[in-house]
Amino acid sequence: MKIELFHEDNGEFFDLRALRDYAAQVVGASSLIREARSGSRQAAIALKIGFWPFVREFELAIDRQVLPRHQLAHKFGDSQTRRVFVGIARAVREMKQEEGTHRAHWLKDAKCLGLDALEGECVAGVEALIARSYTKNMPSFFATLAGTEFIAEELSRFLNGSSAFTGLFTRKRWIWGEVHLASHGDGPSHLDIDLDLARAYSSINDASQIERAVGQTIKLFARAADEVEAKFLPRLMAA
Repeated sequence: MKIELFHEDNGEFFDLRALRDYAAQVVGASSLIREARSGSRQAAIALKIGFWPFVREFELAIDRQVLPRHQLAHKFGDSQTRRVFVGIARAVREMKQEEGTHRAHWLKDAKCLGLDALEGECVAGVEALIARSYTKNMPSFFATLAGTEFIAEELSRFLNGSSAFTGLFTRKRWIWGEVHLASHGDGPSHLDIDLDLARAYSSINDASQIERAVGQTIKLFARAADEVEAKFLPRLMAA
C-alpha cells in the first residue's frame, strides 16, 4: 500500500541537491572523519565516543515528542491528517523492524571496534544538537531530524566507501552506516517524512525557511565534529 504524505511535490519544493551537497561538504571537510576514513582507529573511537550522547538521546527525543494534530487537521482536514499519520506510523514501524534501532547498531559497532563502554564527556556542539532535538517547535524539530538524516546518509556514504575504515571492525562492516544507506523501496524514507512534516507544520509555505533550519543543523554537526576531535583525539593518540 502506498504511504501518503501531506505533499507530493517535496522533491521539487525543496532544493534537496544543495542540502545534500552541503552535508557531503561538511562530512568531507572534517579532519576527524577524514582520519577515520583513512583507517585511524583512534579517530574512529573518538567519533564513536564523542557522538554517542547524541545518538543515545536522539531516539529518546523522537519517542518523547508529542505531535499535535489539530493544526494539521485545520490545514489539511481530519480525514487526510488521519490517513497520513496512520501511513507514517506504519512506515516507521516497518523501518524499525527492518533496520533495528540506530542506537543499538551504534553500540554493537562500537563493540566490534573493541569498545566496551562509550560514556564520556559531552562537548558543547553535541549538547546543542541534543537541545535542538527536544524543541517543541514542530517545523524546527523536523528540520533538525532532516538535517541529521542528511548528515547520517553522507557520513555513511563517505565512511562505508573505505575498506580502511570498515576493516577496523571485527565484522569488517559498519552496520550503522549500511542501515542509513539502505533502500526504502517505494515507501517514504525517514528524510522524506521529516521534510514533509516540517513543511506541513510550517505556518508559511516557504522552502527557504525550512532549508535554513536544516542547514543550521548540518552546520552544527561540523562544529561538533571539530570539538569531538579536539576533546578526544589527543588523549587517544597519547594512550
